[in-house]
Amino acid sequence: MTREAPATAPTRRPLRTALGIIAAFVLFVATMAAWIGGLIAFDALGIPIQGGEWLGWLSAGLIAVAVWPLAGRRAHREFWAHQHHGATPPKVSVTRPDRVLRILVMVIGAAGLVALCGPRNITLALAEVWQIIAPGGRSSNALLQLIGLLLCFVLMVPPMLFTQRSLRRTPRGHPDRLGLELRQNWYVSAATAWVCCLLLGLIVSFVLVNTL
Repeated sequence: MTREAPATAPTRRPLRTALGIIAAFVLFVATMAAWIGGLIAFDALGIPIQGGEWLGWLSAGLIAVAVWPLAGRRAHREFWAHQHHGATPPKVSVTRPDRVLRILVMVIGAAGLVALCGPRNITLALAEVWQIIAPGGRSSNALLQLIGLLLCFVLMVPPMLFTQRSLRRTPRGHPDRLGLELRQNWYVSAATAWVCCLLLGLIVSFVLVNTL
């Protein structure tokens, strides 16, 4: 009797796609429920707030709390697979200082996303500046890509310099080298995902300002 072959990565993709669609739908319903419930609560408390403004805060919080961690994990896998011929990142224990630093990065990054993408006045100010420096569609796309590249470069340089110095001192085959490579990959992935989420949050804010 022959044993059935284990499920491979291609056979798992439809399941992951279906789970992703279900999760997105549930997240959308929860966001709409929080939007409507929040407006009702603000009205009952006598707090003046527009529907578009509240939805902007919700969108910023959603991107900061849910989208950025998921995008960082995805980038971590993709970057590692690109550097190691399709391999998945191995599970290695993280030191306590590194774990605390990662938590600080996630908390500060999430707060930064909410602070930059949530307030309506910041969105309006950026929209006015954007119309001046990039009035056309092509110029807007080019400027958006340039800003994204510059932000990625600025955020990736410090962790790259710090971890690259340690990697140079650690010979290949050393037990600590794998942990250093994973640490470098994690911070670079987090920086890249944060920039993408920042641009996404600003675009969503611009759309809400123009439509609501």
